[in-house]
Amino acid sequence: MKIYVFFCSLLLALQTCFGAEPVGEFVELHSCDLFTGGCTASSESTLLGRQLFRVWSISEGTWNNQNLAGLKIALLELGSVNLAEKGASADTAEIFVPKGLAPAQKKALISWVSCQGIMPVSTQVLEAEITYQRSGSAANVTVGDSISLSTMAIAKCSSGACGQALWYEPQVKYSSFEVVASRSSEIRDSAMKFLWRDHDRPNVFLASFGPNASAIQLAESTCH
Repeated sequence: MKIYVFFCSLLLALQTCFGAEPVGEFVELHSCDLFTGGCTASSESTLLGRQLFRVWSISEGTWNNQNLAGLKIALLELGSVNLAEKGASADTAEIFVPKGLAPAQKKALISWVSCQGIMPVSTQVLEAEITYQRSGSAANVTVGDSISLSTMAIAKCSSGACGQALWYEPQVKYSSFEVVASRSSEIRDSAMKFLWRDHDRPNVFLASFGPNASAIQLAESTCH
């Protein structure tokens, strides 16, 4: 993994967002449950949720006169508050961009992702191989050799009385979403001295973004 020796500046974070809105999908992994019972949500809201990982897969669209079709970009955020809460902001973050992009295309990709939602003003940018594959509720993501994530559907309630509800929504722009479970996930970051492993929890948003994006509906009856 190649570390790019610069940080996103305040100018980048505040620049005007314009372009033909890209279309695609994203996966958003949280360190707290998203679709759960009230007691679990209440306890986790004060104790967990300090980590967030997200990867976008752009199927088509341009930004700042650069074609972004087929590109992927990922974001890892760490904070001192529950980052699933509306308006919560991370303390530190890393953006992962594909290796080998032309400077103008890389700048446009980072500009686009900075316009999608809340992120720290100073964010380190790294280059890595990024893969994203999805079939239904099963998504598989890798970023270099330090991040891996696979998801699966949440089982439907047989009685319809699981007592669970949706407590959060994605923190970035989306067209539609559903909550799925992390089959397994592992994030290792030596720079941040950080290790995050998770599995079998309803803590992942699988979503679409952009105009005319294909709908991904939240299941009406799901339980964990």
